[in-house]
Amino acid sequence: MNPNHSILTKRKYQQLSFTAKAAVLWLPLVLLSACVTPHAPEQKAICDAENTDMTQCHFYDRDTPYLRSKTAIKSSKPATSASKTGNTYLMHGQQSQQALHLPQNIRLSVGDRLKVRVLNGEEFSGTVEVNNDGYIYLPYLAPIHAKGLDVPTLSNKIKQHLVDEQFMLKNSVKLSVTPLKWAPVQITVSGGVFEPGQHQINQKSDTEIIDDDGDHSGDQADRRSIAAALRASGGIRPDANISAIMVIREQHSFTLDLSGVIHGFPVPSMTLMSGDHIHVPQHDYFDDALARPSQITAPGIRVFLSNLTQPASSNSQSAVDTDATRFPYGTRLLNGAIAANCVGGAQSTNASRHLLLITKNPLTAQVDVIERSMDELIRHSWETGMNPILMPGDGIACYDSRVTNIREIARSITEVLVPATLLELL
Repeated sequence: MNPNHSILTKRKYQQLSFTAKAAVLWLPLVLLSACVTPHAPEQKAICDAENTDMTQCHFYDRDTPYLRSKTAIKSSKPATSASKTGNTYLMHGQQSQQALHLPQNIRLSVGDRLKVRVLNGEEFSGTVEVNNDGYIYLPYLAPIHAKGLDVPTLSNKIKQHLVDEQFMLKNSVKLSVTPLKWAPVQITVSGGVFEPGQHQINQKSDTEIIDDDGDHSGDQADRRSIAAALRASGGIRPDANISAIMVIREQHSFTLDLSGVIHGFPVPSMTLMSGDHIHVPQHDYFDDALARPSQITAPGIRVFLSNLTQPASSNSQSAVDTDATRFPYGTRLLNGAIAANCVGGAQSTNASRHLLLITKNPLTAQVDVIERSMDELIRHSWETGMNPILMPGDGIACYDSRVTNIREIARSITEVLVPATLLELL
């Protein structure tokens, strides 16, 4: 056999072997690089004008505005500036002309503590508390029903008991009833709030109880207000109709217009008692003007963030701490992306990043997924449809650009190639 022919054959084999190895190494790289970002579906506008049932519409691609609503408001045509800006109906509201025909005297509830003093009748005086049965017990007097009465009515009732029992003459009865402590009360809230159900308001902390030495002649009931009840229920939602909030007390109902809380106008006040029910009616649209901290809305929200190129063993490595996941109510998607460190860095490699927003539409109770490119999100940050307001419990997941993904794939292949080469497996 010709030695030269053997050498050439060996070199060709080595070249073919090297080419095959390179193909084996680069083929996964090419395939993976084509899958680093989600492909747009064939039907680009999944939530289009033909889909009027928003419960069947859950994914919004990069170019589709997202406006929370019960009915579809998008079309195949580009959205106009009016539809992208969003709804701010309350921004043009007028001052309420509603008459304040509301009960102004505080009604007594179970647990309220009172100080009763009878002039020239110390044996009938004392500090009493409304029991679970709704009665108070004064020395030498029959139980007196006090739950649901205001202080003047209860005072007259005690006078009548003293006269009926022939302890004192009608014109000689002089007494005072002073509230010493307003007890926590149980109320129920329904309608356009984030946490409907039964709540307890006017609950004082242990520190407040310790600091209260009781050296005073009265007590305030500011935590038994409508605003306190709405805050206890998580605050009103942006679809709430705050101009017609209803308070139901036994067989009576009262309608309150609280739109002045947003505009700065005077609002009616009403002190709640145990067993009151508050119903917040709802609109069929999402009002951006209500998504801000106020007396009747949530002061802040909790959002879940993820911004990892590689899995991290702790939040400190991913640079996402507790403060970065808590935002003032009304924060928009771009601000949440900035808090998650999704924005910044080398423009040539990081500017083309994209993110996903997983949010629950309060109007439909359905989970929606919104995809946004960081470039487009920054360019159209003033448009509500492109830069929606974050809701409590939303999730933001940031994904790296194609350049960064290719670099990570190459690094992963290198981590496999080098040990394999050292072990002479290739």
